[in-house]
Amino acid sequence: MEKHTATVRRIMLRFALLTAAALVVVVIFREVLAANQTTVALSFLMLVLATASRWRLIYSAYLSVLCTLLYNFFFLPPIGKLTIEDPRNWIALAAFLCCSILVSHLANKEREQAELSEARRGEAERLYEFSQQLLLQEDLPGLARITPSVAASVFGFRAVALYVRDEDATYYSDPGNDLLSTAELKLAASQNETGMTVRDRCRVIPLSLGMRSPGVLVVTDEGHSPQMCEAIGSLVAIALERAAALERSSHLEASRQGERLRSALLDSITHDLRTPLTAIRAAATMLVSEPNLAEGERNELAMILDEESARLDRLIGQAVEMAELDAAAIQIRARPQDVRELIETTLEEMQPVLQDRAVEVKVAPDLPRTPMDHALVHRVLRHLVENAAKYSPKGTPITVSAKRDEYRLLVTVADQGPGIEPEEQPFVFDKFFRGKGQRSQSAGTGMGLAIAKAILEAHGGGIELMSRSGEGSRFTFWLPLVVSR
Repeated sequence: MEKHTATVRRIMLRFALLTAAALVVVVIFREVLAANQTTVALSFLMLVLATASRWRLIYSAYLSVLCTLLYNFFFLPPIGKLTIEDPRNWIALAAFLCCSILVSHLANKEREQAELSEARRGEAERLYEFSQQLLLQEDLPGLARITPSVAASVFGFRAVALYVRDEDATYYSDPGNDLLSTAELKLAASQNETGMTVRDRCRVIPLSLGMRSPGVLVVTDEGHSPQMCEAIGSLVAIALERAAALERSSHLEASRQGERLRSALLDSITHDLRTPLTAIRAAATMLVSEPNLAEGERNELAMILDEESARLDRLIGQAVEMAELDAAAIQIRARPQDVRELIETTLEEMQPVLQDRAVEVKVAPDLPRTPMDHALVHRVLRHLVENAAKYSPKGTPITVSAKRDEYRLLVTVADQGPGIEPEEQPFVFDKFFRGKGQRSQSAGTGMGLAIAKAILEAHGGGIELMSRSGEGSRFTFWLPLVVSR
């Protein structure tokens, strides 16, 4: 009732304003400015055109009639009388009415087009927002679960239901208002209808994507256009198919990685774990079968047993450590550490490995103390320096440098060895991977760089490789300058 009263009041106010405007024109040309009849008629006509362009036809029609009467009464002889005897008055009235109707019609069409454009813009914005929220979900169950609630929130539906054929499950935005039952939704999905249907004041939208139908979407009829509802259905179908494709791709990738890991593990067992076992067994057999061996030979066999047992222990230890890092079972105890001290301590400890090899250390003077687990990062640096010494010619220098950028500490270990082939570089941080040249050059498990990468990632950092064949390799690892939470 209050809304109706306000509308009537607004209409009456507009009529009063138009009447006042017409009377102001009369006063101006009767009392202030002396103007001929043509000027007055054009002034009335401009007022009618302005009204027709701003408001609806009823207002401009009223104003045109009023202006004709005022024009006749105050400006056409005989002055002070309403007469339609002169044909010019009929022409003026017809001109006012025709102009008001024509301009009002054009203005109405323009307003309708503007309102339609605004409505379409709003629909496009809501569709974009809806698609963005759907893209945040990559797993099919999670996407199906949130889609009804998101659609109800974005488009203002009272209730939304979604049946997903791949999951054979129904999801509702409002469990208390389930629209159609699961059996009805299954039936609608199985009918393979291509167009939207209306049932019990609900719109049933088949989700179709080519020849495949991911399911069906049901929404309450809130006045949205059929095209809008079909666009919503298309977005949901695309999002469901995308999530299903990502899941299939993830499963295939996991299967491929698992197969690759199993193959690598078998290869590692064959080439690495069996080697020390073979040496241990041969030495033990020799000791048992030859009780009269000389003291020197017996000591040599005992030394082989000790070295190969230690090597086997290291291999098993690395495998266990890798498993713990994968399972996030190792706790990172980060404390602020001096990077220069870490580098110097590591190089001093590795003197038996480096022997007389020159090592150039370049540490920027402004490095702050960096949060890290000293023991773990020490192992990373030790492994990188050991690799540089192992795979580069004797006599060539090794460079260890440290610097910072805006938010990271960067440590680089560079050698002048043969480098790593481009086709092998993407796999150097994989478990058990060893390049063709490495397999024949030295023994190893292929887990060192994988362990280093896992340790650095547990710190919130990372590692990368730059290498060119024949020009050496540069391993750069980084750590955040602040502890990540």
